[in-house]
Amino acid sequence: MPQKPKSTAAKTQSSKLELSITKQKQQPLSKSQQAFNRLVKKIEKLRQDITSTEQTLTEKLAFYGQHIYPLEQELVGQRKHLVKLLFPFYTEKKTLTKKEKQVLKSILAQQLNNILSFSSEEPDEELKAIFEALEDMKYEEAEKLELESMKDEMSAIFENFGFKMNFDDLHENMSPEEMARKMKEMEEQIFQQAENFNNRQTTRKKTKKQLEKEERERQAAEIKNKSISRIYKQLAKVLHPDLEPDAGQKIRKEALMQELTAAYENNDLHTLLRLELEWIQKEETNLDQLTDDKLSIYNEVLKEQAAELETEYYMQLEHPRYQPLLRFAMFPLQLRTLNLKHEQKELTGTLKSLQNTISRLEGETALQEVKEVIGYFR
Repeated sequence: MPQKPKSTAAKTQSSKLELSITKQKQQPLSKSQQAFNRLVKKIEKLRQDITSTEQTLTEKLAFYGQHIYPLEQELVGQRKHLVKLLFPFYTEKKTLTKKEKQVLKSILAQQLNNILSFSSEEPDEELKAIFEALEDMKYEEAEKLELESMKDEMSAIFENFGFKMNFDDLHENMSPEEMARKMKEMEEQIFQQAENFNNRQTTRKKTKKQLEKEERERQAAEIKNKSISRIYKQLAKVLHPDLEPDAGQKIRKEALMQELTAAYENNDLHTLLRLELEWIQKEETNLDQLTDDKLSIYNEVLKEQAAELETEYYMQLEHPRYQPLLRFAMFPLQLRTLNLKHEQKELTGTLKSLQNTISRLEGETALQEVKEVIGYFR
């Protein structure tokens, strides 16, 4: 005969307890219970997606470091060689027509841009001289102009969010330590400006509706903290390993107690509820502990957790550690399905083509090769 579902239980799926509420004798779930089940299912899925995405991106980053980055650096070296071979044809007066030189200038500028984008080293003096001839300004001046442009863009971005930031002391020769100090200073400025704004808002006379909303939020926060504290204290009494005489159970309770304490310190109601339901499942006398009153409060907190996890899920793709991968995707969302083996194949093909071009430029048919390159780019 099929077993009847327990009134409040954690369903078992793939040998893992899943947080959800079921009813005895097929009674319909209340709206609070249905909302609770939806929210915990959403949170569990978001956590799985975050873990899965982190694993996927970590693997892609490792592949990039092992297979793509070395190719990029080899390409930088080959492009430097290419630019130095092509540049004399641009300066010589009789070998190319005016239109051909205009195309060659574009080719040289594009190659220089690729070199500067993918190399962390400062260009040598020969490349700086080529840059100056093409751009009609010194490399150092261009660096300063680019930095000033970046400062203006950053100021505009922060201003859109209501923050006034000063980037005057940013310069191109900052050490990593100086940059870290600047970032810390900016963080403090943002915090202070946000605090000043909140203080100004609180001094304004509030409407009755605003005051009622604040009071509801205050009560919800108070109840949330009491609920989290209550669950923790209740479970700590039954899970504390020092009160367990059985050696095997003591080891299990030590692990559970560590998980319980971490969840309490992080205000992680979802994990606390899972631990509570797992314990309820084992204790037949506690089957009706989760009332609708409790659930209405838990649901508010779980909504906040779900919103925070959604933000984490989408911001995960824009973490600075994954910046090297973003150049292969038009949008951050594409990182999850990015095929780096395809990119490796493309870069290998580009490198081979570049090496063949350089080989011909170093031979007796160099001028013919230059004209073919120009014709291709035309």
